[in-house]
Amino acid sequence: MTALPFGLCVLSMSVSAAETPTLEQQVDALNKRIEQLEGSSISPSQFENSQVSLYGSFRPTLVYNAEKSNDKDDWDIGDALSRIGIKASTEFADGWSAIAQGEWSVDIANNGNLGNARLAYLGIASPYGQVAFGKQRPAQYTLVEEYLDIFNHASSPFAFDSNGPFFVNNFATYKLNLNEFTFMAAAQVNGDKDTHLYNSGLAFDKDNLHIGIAYLDQNTSDVFGGTDVDGDKDTWAGSVAYSFDNGLYLAAAYADVDYSYDIAGLSKSGSTLDTALAYPIAEHYKVKLGYFDYDDGKNALLTQSYDGYNTTLEWTPVDNIRLHLEYLVRNYDQKNDDQTITIGFRYDFNLVWGNGN
Repeated sequence: MTALPFGLCVLSMSVSAAETPTLEQQVDALNKRIEQLEGSSISPSQFENSQVSLYGSFRPTLVYNAEKSNDKDDWDIGDALSRIGIKASTEFADGWSAIAQGEWSVDIANNGNLGNARLAYLGIASPYGQVAFGKQRPAQYTLVEEYLDIFNHASSPFAFDSNGPFFVNNFATYKLNLNEFTFMAAAQVNGDKDTHLYNSGLAFDKDNLHIGIAYLDQNTSDVFGGTDVDGDKDTWAGSVAYSFDNGLYLAAAYADVDYSYDIAGLSKSGSTLDTALAYPIAEHYKVKLGYFDYDDGKNALLTQSYDGYNTTLEWTPVDNIRLHLEYLVRNYDQKNDDQTITIGFRYDFNLVWGNGN
């Protein structure tokens, strides 16, 4: 290797030193870049007048199951309907917004897979109401049964759980808020499939009081003498809920369910009853009680009817963390009774970006 003459070495070192910024110059450049970013008009959502949120609720449980009539018991890891979702809205005119939401179950109890869609819809919200298409909640749940859904359990409300529905595919909905009143109307639009579901409801909310009623008409089927028979299912449902100043919460919902089938004279009637109570017993601690009764309208030999009760002790150290201990009893008319003891944990999060209203 040939050495450079002394003069060339000095010149090379001088050029390198001139090309390398000093520490002070690097700091000045970094500060200028920070000022540029702070002054940028780019919002995290990348859209003007928009807001996007990523949310989730993870709810694993440890469950002890026991059939009281069968001396059978087991332990299992369960899940109280964990989910993850995204919501977005963009205001494109004064009082008019495009809205979208997608929500999927998280299968904590088994493989941890991102499971079935719970919600998936797009709509327009305006001063004249909200119209949306896709998988959504029906009016019977939104205006009636949601006020009983206060327990940390996948089957809550326990009587309504056997009647439903909780979500509806291919759903077109309209919702209008007028002061204390909320009106909803919806229909399942399912192409040439031989299915239908129509649902409407009205709710009144003022101060701590909620009153809701809903009517649902949908197709159904059942088995008679080994033959599948189609028919219609008509449900009238109503609920009342009230929050007292001392923290006491009381709610009750009742549904009358009538079934008529395509065979003349073939029909049956059933019902659901759910009640709920919640009361804070100390700071961060709450007790919840419920009684439920489900009648499927079938005869004594074929019925799956049941009633029961549950009690829950709940600890909420902060708003988005909840731990609970639940004791649940179901008494069946024809099946073995069962009871469960559940230890559960719940963690919620909601991350919001954008500058929407």
